[in-house]
Amino acid sequence: MNRESAKNAKMFFLSFPFRVLRVFAVFLFLVPSAAADDSYGGGEARPRRGGFAIGFALGPSLFLGAGDLDSKKGVGGDLNIRVGTSASPSFLWQLELQGGGYLVELTSEAGTETIFNSHATLTLGGQVYVREALWLRGGLGVASFHEQEGRNGPELEGTRRNGLAMTAGGGYDLFRRGIFAFDLEVVTSGAVFDGAFIGHSAMLLGLMWY
Repeated sequence: MNRESAKNAKMFFLSFPFRVLRVFAVFLFLVPSAAADDSYGGGEARPRRGGFAIGFALGPSLFLGAGDLDSKKGVGGDLNIRVGTSASPSFLWQLELQGGGYLVELTSEAGTETIFNSHATLTLGGQVYVREALWLRGGLGVASFHEQEGRNGPELEGTRRNGLAMTAGGGYDLFRRGIFAFDLEVVTSGAVFDGAFIGHSAMLLGLMWY
């Protein structure tokens, strides 16, 4: 990947959160307003969000590096954990931890070596409900990247990088039972390091408790 393509990759992931917002903005107008009745997701009573909230989500993810990390790209998995508090019935403050990565096989004269490229972000942000079951979220924070031997092996010396991160995403509560909501969500992040950049996007299934 040359300098121009690395720049294009970085610009793509920096603009991706706004693409997500545009998609959900269109979806917003396609979903009937919950204000039209007093039901929520298949006849459930409207949720009463308040106090402490916690959620987690799992799913496949895509990683793409640029700059000094332009060789880092692959498909792997993602785990998302978030805790927060309800500021209002339609807004949550959240601390969000995203961790994921992917495996690559490196072949040399000595044989084949399996490397796990690990990427994580820790951000503080908010989640706003634009409909009773449709929400958008985003945050700012820190990011890290490193390589290790296999999934549980030691970290490779000199591969760790720390930087800044931005996350954005949206989701839809597929159904709700009491204080639990099961959702489908799309999340993306951009991490800026010294001379490098990593973009990440994922489609997740999540569970939220209010």
